[in-house]
Amino acid sequence: MHPRSQNNVGIHTSRGHRNCTFHLRPHHLWKPTMYFFLMALFTQVIYLIMFTCLLLVLLVIWYRRGLQSPAEPHVAVIVLGDIGRSPRMQYHAVSLAKHGCEVSLVGYAGAQPTAEVLSHPRIHLRHIVPWEFPRSLPFTIKAALKVVFLVWGLLKVLLFSAPKFDLLLVQNPPAIPTLVLARIIATLQGASLIIDFHNFGYSLLALKLGEAHPLVQAHLAYETFFGRMADDAFCVTAQMRSRLASEWSVSATPLHDRPASMFRPTPLEGQHALFLSLWDSGLLDRLSDWWPDGRSQTLFTEVSEGQVSRSSSRPHLVISSTSWTPDEDFNQLLDALPALDRDLAKAAKRAVVVVTGKGELRQQFEDRYAAMSQQLKAVRVLTLWLSFKDYALLLGSADLGLSLHTSSSGFDLPMKVVDMFGAGLPACARSFAALPELVRHGENGFTFSSSEELAQSLSHALGVATYDLPQLESAAGQPKLNGWDENWDAVAWPLLQSHLQKSRRKAD
Repeated sequence: MHPRSQNNVGIHTSRGHRNCTFHLRPHHLWKPTMYFFLMALFTQVIYLIMFTCLLLVLLVIWYRRGLQSPAEPHVAVIVLGDIGRSPRMQYHAVSLAKHGCEVSLVGYAGAQPTAEVLSHPRIHLRHIVPWEFPRSLPFTIKAALKVVFLVWGLLKVLLFSAPKFDLLLVQNPPAIPTLVLARIIATLQGASLIIDFHNFGYSLLALKLGEAHPLVQAHLAYETFFGRMADDAFCVTAQMRSRLASEWSVSATPLHDRPASMFRPTPLEGQHALFLSLWDSGLLDRLSDWWPDGRSQTLFTEVSEGQVSRSSSRPHLVISSTSWTPDEDFNQLLDALPALDRDLAKAAKRAVVVVTGKGELRQQFEDRYAAMSQQLKAVRVLTLWLSFKDYALLLGSADLGLSLHTSSSGFDLPMKVVDMFGAGLPACARSFAALPELVRHGENGFTFSSSEELAQSLSHALGVATYDLPQLESAAGQPKLNGWDENWDAVAWPLLQSHLQKSRRKAD
């Protein structure tokens, strides 16, 4: 027998004069066998780590239960994202601090938070260090590893780095592992757990995996279960409140987003200083062939006899912001640009569209715009990353806001539009189920579905063409919403105060 024949499994068939032999060698079995072995080993490692973490939690809590509560109420505001890119949770932290609470703002370092957060003596930033994993790892394995390290990161911050809490205010999404850990810690410390529903985490996962995927269904079950375990909840729309009540049995108080005090119309002097600063930093280089010479004027402003005024050749300024995620299709904007360009050219006008933000889809957008930019004569598009301060100033200098947010669940609202209204801008916004709670078509903005409707809305709102659309009832430069402080004091503080009082009585 041939030496290798002992390692072969032969299946012989005969048809005419042909013999077919199929050989199955051990190395064909190695990959699936090793894969299942590694998966089993990986699962056991995760169980061991989680069991160790649970024992650690119980030991630390046993030690810390005897600790005295701080003299002032202590609230953990948990983001589990980039703190600097989470404005609503920053606003919560500032409002709580204004009412005398010590606040631990927990999340990732990254973009710079607002000046109020950085300067307030009662707000303490507590950072979680995110772990990066090789892109070659399958999504499910990366997700599992990320959860394990997030568990450790949260426990380290919440149990070792901060005093005892009276209340935990948790942003959702993300739900994993925040909700389960927050519930355990809140229970063992005698604190209240409040969830602030910005959206539904399972719906964001469904964008990547599809609604029918087992992980999405498991996420929905987890999110529903621990959503019910909260002591109270906020949500961002009335439609979300109805969904939570009818399908999740969660009672939530709608706390609509409102603009912070920094979002307001920018005086002309502030506009002039801003545009000079952006030009000096090189962020406006794509406008170089439009930009005037000298320091006494910019493309948008000019100074004469010490007085700043709008430039006589000032182009229209449209502002949008994005995280460059799949729930915002900026291809719609690119598809609308040729029609907008034609309308602008016919009216002998120009426009600059500025899109701010960071994210994975930004490069794709820039590449496609670069390929078509030579055909556009009257409109330019810039993609920038700005500080909170400069973004607020730029928004207050614009003529129109733009939102392409569609909502993975259909129940949240784009906070960027709230900021636009605070800055006195009308907005063109992509239509979806909950949007009428914020944007009323023909009153404070226009809604659209297609790229054609977007182009018509932009041209009509800027006054460079007339379409079968209503005239806006409120013009640019007129704030259209009450501020965050007024709304938060009326809606959020009474609820949070009642839970703080309950927690303090338990501690006593």
